[in-house]
Amino acid sequence: MSGSRRGFTLVELLISLVVVAIVGSSLIRLMLSQNRFMDQQEAVRSSRAVARSGLNRLYADMRNVEAVGGVEAAAGGGKDFTLRVPYAFGVMCSTTGGNAATVSLLPADSAMFFAPGFSGFAWRDANGVYQYQGTATLNTGGTVANCTAAAVKTVGTYNGSPAGRVVNLTGTLSSTPTVGTVFFLYRRIRYEFKASNLVAGRVGLWRTPLSGGAAEELAAPFDTTAHVNFYVNYATIAQSSVPASLSTIRGLELQLDGQSDLAPKGYASPKVTSLTTSMFFSNRPD
Repeated sequence: MSGSRRGFTLVELLISLVVVAIVGSSLIRLMLSQNRFMDQQEAVRSSRAVARSGLNRLYADMRNVEAVGGVEAAAGGGKDFTLRVPYAFGVMCSTTGGNAATVSLLPADSAMFFAPGFSGFAWRDANGVYQYQGTATLNTGGTVANCTAAAVKTVGTYNGSPAGRVVNLTGTLSSTPTVGTVFFLYRRIRYEFKASNLVAGRVGLWRTPLSGGAAEELAAPFDTTAHVNFYVNYATIAQSSVPASLSTIRGLELQLDGQSDLAPKGYASPKVTSLTTSMFFSNRPD
């Protein structure tokens, strides 16, 4: 019986090794392909998160920007622009000598209200156009008696919590507003796409209050193509060039091209996700 046994021939062993090698190679290629795919998907998510995080902060500032005077400066093909960002609204109770006013403010977020960077105030004239006063002072301990005398309601508390407040403002008033005129306080905020501190050698989105407060890098990295375009007057298509008159800007088209931190496996450069959206300013005169 032992003489009838036979093992594997050399040919059979070679065929087995070839089959195992083919199957193993296929499995390795499949695993590498899956790994590259997952790495690419992670890069897409990373670049999309960069674009969205920048968008959230821009929306928070831009939603109350006024149309005619909201853009104070713009340069660099939309990579550097400054907005006058309102953060508290109210109505005037009284004015004295054209250079001081008492205003009853509506409730505002306390953290936003007391953040540094007060730049000035604006009031709406008889033609519905806001007049800006950038050389101004703010006294948060306003004269409540001025509002009481003018029969202007003040909102001191709501459900037992601090809400609105009365403030005194000092600054030249080019005309004398009437009682009940709408006022708002604003901050000058500069946005820039420039060299990042978070990711060396890349581009970051920076937010800087120009009247006090530290510069803050909101998100990084962005592609060098990230910028804003400008909607001018009645145009339905945004233009890339800065208009000669900033008062004609009615909104911004945000081109936020986010990058992944690292290049996905098999790629020479980081993944870029383009996020484009538009925001139009308030109180358009047209």
